[in-house]
Amino acid sequence: MDRGADAVFCSNHGGRQANGGIAAIDMLPDVVKAAGETPVLFDSGIRSGSDAVKALALGARAVGIGRPYAYGLALSGADGAAHLLRCILAEADLLMAVNGYPTLKAVREAGARRV
Repeated sequence: MDRGADAVFCSNHGGRQANGGIAAIDMLPDVVKAAGETPVLFDSGIRSGSDAVKALALGARAVGIGRPYAYGLALSGADGAAHLLRCILAEADLLMAVNGYPTLKAVREAGARRV
């Protein structure tokens, strides 16, 4: 960070094999705080649109969709991956609408708290 960074990538890939490891999403608010103005990209356990919205509410600037898009590719190639991404976006859109958040800015302003 002292030498400059375009972003911080927050993930615990491989951490799920460690018995009792801390979930990356539980550490996300602390990572965002430590990163200051540097954007945090979150990629750990995002499986749905609601997962993505939660990470954005906790401070992530962007989220990565790892394993699910690979499942879409395996099932139907590029069309399957595109379908999966549309489904994730639709779920995120529905979650935001039902909860009264018209924009990602509104989601970020509302925030979230892990308990």
